[in-house]
Amino acid sequence: MKLTTHQIPEDTSSTASFEDVTAIRAADRASPFIKDLLALAPKSKVFQDGEVPPILYVVQYRDVGGRLVDTRQSDRPIDVSTESIEIDPDSNEKPVLEIRTKVSAYVKRPTRGPRPVHNMDYYSEDSCSDSEDEQDELNIAKEEKTEMIIHSAHLKHALNAVVAYYPGVEFADGRIEAPYKILIHHRQALAAYAYNQPVSHSQAYKETTTEHINVLLAFLEEMFGEKIRQEEQLHKNHTPTATFQWLWYILKPGEVVYHKDHDEWVPFVISSVSPVLVGNDRRLESFSVACWNIEFQSNKLRREMKSFSVRNFPGERAIQTLPIVPAAFFPEDLEQQGGLTMKEKQVQLGKLYWELVQKPAYKEYDGQLVDQDGGATGHFKGRLIVDAEGYERFNFNGPDRFRERRPGRPPPLPGHGLITNPPKDYLPLSKPRCSCMACSREDREEKSPLANFEDLDPLKSEPPKNDLYYLVCSNEIPAFLLSERRWSYISIALLQDVKPDREAFKYLVLDDDIKLTVKALIGKFASADGKVSPWPRDIVKNKGEGRIFLLHGSPGVGKTCTAECVAELTHRPLLSLTSGDISTNMSAKSVEGNLNYFLQLGERYGALVLLDEADVYLEQRRTKDLHRNGLVSIFLRALEYYRGVLFLTTNRVEAFDSAFTSRIHVALHYRRLSDADRLRIWNNNIERLERDSAGRVFVSRSARDFAVDSADVQALRWNGREIRNGLQTAVALAESEALEDGAERVLVTDAHLNAVVKMSKGFKDFLRRRRREYGTESDVDDEEDDEDDGISSSFEDD
Repeated sequence: MKLTTHQIPEDTSSTASFEDVTAIRAADRASPFIKDLLALAPKSKVFQDGEVPPILYVVQYRDVGGRLVDTRQSDRPIDVSTESIEIDPDSNEKPVLEIRTKVSAYVKRPTRGPRPVHNMDYYSEDSCSDSEDEQDELNIAKEEKTEMIIHSAHLKHALNAVVAYYPGVEFADGRIEAPYKILIHHRQALAAYAYNQPVSHSQAYKETTTEHINVLLAFLEEMFGEKIRQEEQLHKNHTPTATFQWLWYILKPGEVVYHKDHDEWVPFVISSVSPVLVGNDRRLESFSVACWNIEFQSNKLRREMKSFSVRNFPGERAIQTLPIVPAAFFPEDLEQQGGLTMKEKQVQLGKLYWELVQKPAYKEYDGQLVDQDGGATGHFKGRLIVDAEGYERFNFNGPDRFRERRPGRPPPLPGHGLITNPPKDYLPLSKPRCSCMACSREDREEKSPLANFEDLDPLKSEPPKNDLYYLVCSNEIPAFLLSERRWSYISIALLQDVKPDREAFKYLVLDDDIKLTVKALIGKFASADGKVSPWPRDIVKNKGEGRIFLLHGSPGVGKTCTAECVAELTHRPLLSLTSGDISTNMSAKSVEGNLNYFLQLGERYGALVLLDEADVYLEQRRTKDLHRNGLVSIFLRALEYYRGVLFLTTNRVEAFDSAFTSRIHVALHYRRLSDADRLRIWNNNIERLERDSAGRVFVSRSARDFAVDSADVQALRWNGREIRNGLQTAVALAESEALEDGAERVLVTDAHLNAVVKMSKGFKDFLRRRRREYGTESDVDDEEDDEDDGISSSFEDD
């Protein structure tokens, strides 16, 4: 039996023989278990001064409680059936390497009851009773642990010259735990260094260094060479595999691994790999892999530590199926990756991340949202503002309903995901170099490639020149979803530049004079480059210097559409709000806080803010209604100091408080639609439908004629919103038929439109009957305008 497995750290750095005096005294008091082990081991022979072997193997026998009982030494891996040697205690010479194995006895308690709290960490002679009762309660077990002690200063200096990044390992005391991962990971580097040493080394120093490196490499080859070659052969399979015991071999600190999160590959740098041992028998349950990447936190780009667990598995396992996949074994898919390798793609995304965290960015998105911090989830398609710094400022200060945190994701299966984050390690400031006296005198220290990875300010720091930095930047970033008025993390890879619909304004059904006036007034607010920026001070300087547009008229006549078209025309974000976004309980405190929250975002993003159906906040104040008066006053004050462009829509302008009149710069009235207006809206919607579908959807001539000439359609007197909804429903019916028939092109016919018209007519007839029954009969289609039927506008002086 060769004792060359695990290790226990020790406070000494010399050979084990100096403890023999204590061991002799302890041997007489040793437990029967230890005495039996010692009986199998022959006494050591003295190894005289000047004959010290290059590698000394030491076995220490320790009793319960860690008391040293005896030692055995050899110049070969120790087998208890072979003869041992002993170095003269008075010798000043030390071996190049000392391999120290400790054999310890410990108490293995039965599991049938609670463990007593007394006398558990102490072993005495009385506890080794030979009685049957005592042996039933206590079982003495054996534990073997191994470590290497490097005595050669030449070898320590060489290791300092080749190890660039290996957190948690120091060579000062020369102690390295079995299975000597750091040495196996740097075998080739040491071999190359042996014959390419610094010019500052003397010839004698070079020869000694080479000799000691060869001693180390020969030891590693003898102990692990065959197993390493077997493991590497598994890596060369068509589908590379690995065994669990040697999984650490492909997880070298400083190397890049990929973890799949939310269907996206996320790169990390390995910091360390630690075994997780459980039970009295110290069974290897899993490996804990500490990693880090770069994320934006508190206005700086910082390294964020994360830990992944890989659970023990029998036999071999495909490396690509592990929770983390080393970059060297990553399954490249150039077609899915846009013709780029995964490294090239991630570097590209990392550079985009560097740009995005500098200031808010107006983007389009189509894909799954990322579930972080209990934010929004699911699929999102629309426009958003990427704003990492704003997320930290505004996310947890928003409306109450946004602050309700969703339950966190359930923890991953044991050994197959993210676990508690480890403490942050330290990055090297300089490249590795020999630490001998001659090299230390030379002033040629070079900066480490990792030296500039800590706490960069994207607004002040120079962009890193190391692609590794961009490679491990996070590919998830927080954004404000404009249509949902809430925050979420999104995947950078799914972002697209906003493509404004420059023709949207021409589809707006308004008199040409009014459209020209609106374009003229809004033209100076246009964003030239389409980038997000706060409203400029030369436009809005002080109190009352914002621009407020009031759009009033019947529902469905184009009020909201006007604001949307203006946003497209100016290439600015549109923040569309309802009374529900401002408050659900109508408390003054809630209204004030939420209104200011959204107006601050509007100013920050240079957005057009649309408050749809704002009647509840704009109504005339009354003497006896103090609560409503307070809400109106809050709204008036917010408008007074808002710096930006605000659109208000209403169909009850006659109920407005008079104080709002002086604060409105442009008021546009939208009359009810005429038959000619409806014809233009039908044609515009059909044209845009066919344009946006790139020819996949086609509206037949019969459908066009039915929309224009059918008495049933004209009798419904649909407004603009109803026309759009009716056409969309007809398209959905046509798509369903096309799917059943296997047709690639969707044809909308008059039959589809007729089905929608019948549904709408049936609903309105039902609504009339119910109103008649309850005595509230009125023409549901004849919703009163707040002014006459002509389109009017007014422009107040600034």
